[in-house]
Amino acid sequence: MGVYLDRFCDDLPTRPIPANKILVTGATGYIGGELIPELMARGYQVRVMVRSYSPEHSIRWPGVEVVMADALDFESLNDALKGIHCAYYLLHSLHLGKKKFKHIDNQAATNFQKAASINNLKRIIYLGGLGNPEIPLSDHLRSRLMVADELRKGKTPVTFLRAAVIIGSDSASYKIIKHLVQNCPVFLFPQRANSNCQPIAIRDVIKYLVGSLENAKTTGETYDIGGPNVLTYQKMLKIQAKVLGKKRYFYPSFFSTINIYARITSMLTPVPFKLIKSLMESCVNDVVCQNKEIKKLIPFRPLTYKEALVKALNRESQRKVSYDEKTISSEMNSKTNKSKSLSPPSKSKGIWSDIRNFLLHKPETPTLIKFNSKGERENFSYRIAQRLDVSVFNYRILNIHKIGINAPAKYVFEELLKWNGDSSCWPNYIANVARRNDKLDSLSINLFGWAKYPSWLKNGLFGFKFIPLFKLNAINIQRTPDPLGADNARYLLYKCSGGYPIGVFTMYVRSSIEDQNEKEQAQLFLMVGFNFYGKEKWSEKKFINRTWEVIHDRVTSNVLNRVKQLSEWRFDKIQSG
Repeated sequence: MGVYLDRFCDDLPTRPIPANKILVTGATGYIGGELIPELMARGYQVRVMVRSYSPEHSIRWPGVEVVMADALDFESLNDALKGIHCAYYLLHSLHLGKKKFKHIDNQAATNFQKAASINNLKRIIYLGGLGNPEIPLSDHLRSRLMVADELRKGKTPVTFLRAAVIIGSDSASYKIIKHLVQNCPVFLFPQRANSNCQPIAIRDVIKYLVGSLENAKTTGETYDIGGPNVLTYQKMLKIQAKVLGKKRYFYPSFFSTINIYARITSMLTPVPFKLIKSLMESCVNDVVCQNKEIKKLIPFRPLTYKEALVKALNRESQRKVSYDEKTISSEMNSKTNKSKSLSPPSKSKGIWSDIRNFLLHKPETPTLIKFNSKGERENFSYRIAQRLDVSVFNYRILNIHKIGINAPAKYVFEELLKWNGDSSCWPNYIANVARRNDKLDSLSINLFGWAKYPSWLKNGLFGFKFIPLFKLNAINIQRTPDPLGADNARYLLYKCSGGYPIGVFTMYVRSSIEDQNEKEQAQLFLMVGFNFYGKEKWSEKKFINRTWEVIHDRVTSNVLNRVKQLSEWRFDKIQSG
């Protein structure tokens, strides 16, 4: 959200009530991120609730109070709601898949309404989904209604705004529609996709959210919000194709397996499979406004679907232009100051950009440590292995990469600890990272994010198990340096299993050593113990080693270069305030 972007609520007919302190949950999500600057521009005291601290929060929302809390942790949630007049409830767990999101969403809503009652909140404004509660609904839409019911069990009045597909530059629905049209020339449409939808522009959603806060008559009421057009999903894709100037072909299909459609869509778009599947399951239901009373209370002209698409496209272009201008300005200043401009690494937007960014791209800084002999490599590896307390002799090939980073070792390690598979530093669309039980000490790496596989593939193929890609179980996470060590070393050490042929994986950070001609503040190592399913002879094959070098080493080098870029950029931001 930059100053180059126009405000959504400048023509809103309601008036601000700036004396009230407002809490925004889901602040790091798309809708929360768009709502916060609108509230700030209208003079509100805003508190945002986030689950983990990041220095980017103070950069993104200067002057906003940031609190760390989790809706599943009642104590932290209760503290976050103290002194709040009205709270926006913008939380959901769709990315976890339907086996988990219903329970987690319900528990979060239960905690929230109890904490709101204890803290005497005057209002809760909740944004949920459209759908007729009198007929069978998808798990996603049914869960949105259940959350509203749970929030209403407390004494705090709940304003429930129900929306269908939201069109904005960073909304999941828009990303799916846009990237499908860009990347898929032919569409096979099942009968289920002929249901009706009433999409709404993000700016109109924000207007209704802010307008509901400023109009007391909306307190405790439920309203359907939508744009002026009622369309089928096929028609929505056709309009997007016209906006993008793409010729696309649409054919009917009797094939309607959601899993396969969702898998294909996840490969063509930057949206995770579980979220896509949850949204696609809702396509069987008509999501059209029935209650239109809010138009009388908060009157304005909503954007048509085509206008919303054009606005989203323009907003993307504005961001790119602004980013390019900042980059050019930084580069000009850097030439004057003889210093290198810093910027964050770009995020992948799907499988193809993962391939481009991590496999085809030539790394700026080579990272693979090359040795003159096998003995030299084993001696170097042995010295690291001693620090890690792991036997080096269990792994016949030890692959070690190293890169210098201009940031303290402690800060670099903190970046590793809070990393969650973000696509800026990892090919997360090809090799999706999932924290099992939301813990860093237990990770699964799933090919294309697939967590379920056919039994014939899961049980092995030609005697080898390829699924999952690999699992990492922590042997040790050294969060603080050894008091006897002089290099501030910290590390993550995992035992690995699965289809990818490695047995041990570590990311090791230490302060630079001047005697070794290391000029940066810290050194980051990534080391794996390579094990071809116990087949020692394979490690001696030139073809095997060459294949490993082409794929693994190229990806690893790009990962480390991107971690370096991200760490240096963020540390520079902190230093510059």
